[in-house]
Amino acid sequence: MLQNDLATMRAEATRADSAHREQLRQTQRAVAGVADTLKAVNVFLSRMQADFDAQLHSINRQLITVQELTGQSQKRLQDLRADLEAKAQEASAQAAAAASTSGASQGAGQAAGPAQLYQLATAQLRRGSSASARAGFVELLAQYPNDALAADAQFGVAETYAAEANVASADTAYAQVVSKFPKSDRAPTALYKQAMAARSAGNVKRARTLFQQIIDKYPRSDEMQLAADNLKTLK
Repeated sequence: MLQNDLATMRAEATRADSAHREQLRQTQRAVAGVADTLKAVNVFLSRMQADFDAQLHSINRQLITVQELTGQSQKRLQDLRADLEAKAQEASAQAAAAASTSGASQGAGQAAGPAQLYQLATAQLRRGSSASARAGFVELLAQYPNDALAADAQFGVAETYAAEANVASADTAYAQVVSKFPKSDRAPTALYKQAMAARSAGNVKRARTLFQQIIDKYPRSDEMQLAADNLKTLK
């Protein structure tokens, strides 16, 4: 009787052990399946990240190309405008000379146009003649305050002070770009120049305020991302 009971207990133990081993194998297979799934998901996410990085890089390159082309187009238009103004001035001078020869009264010579003034002032700034450049920009603003190049001229005034390391005057001139020409492309650039100057001077609070202004007022400008990046690193 005892032997039968022992045999029964051994058989039950064997069955229980077999069932336990089977459950363990099923659990192991389930865990392996989950691991394979996670591995596949990780591979998929890695590929998606790589594709996204490649697309982002391509978009950035396209934006840079567009910006370069836009800058070239603006420079070309300014040159063409200056040429037209020069030809108009030359024609006016010739007409005045002809009138004088025929006995007609001669008026005063035609003043340089805004594009000519801007071109000449920019050339002076590039040569390092900041005072002469500033005089040209100021003359443009005085004669043509509502011209499309007025914002560029005001920005040029600020750049001449910056070239002289006159931080206070440059800051004031940049601020005038923002206040007088808030819708111009120069406005966010002027704000960014102010913010970077404040950061260099250790005025973190003002730099943070100016960077935030760029983000809030000019979210589609090139300077917006630069401002956001700077805000992350300000301490």
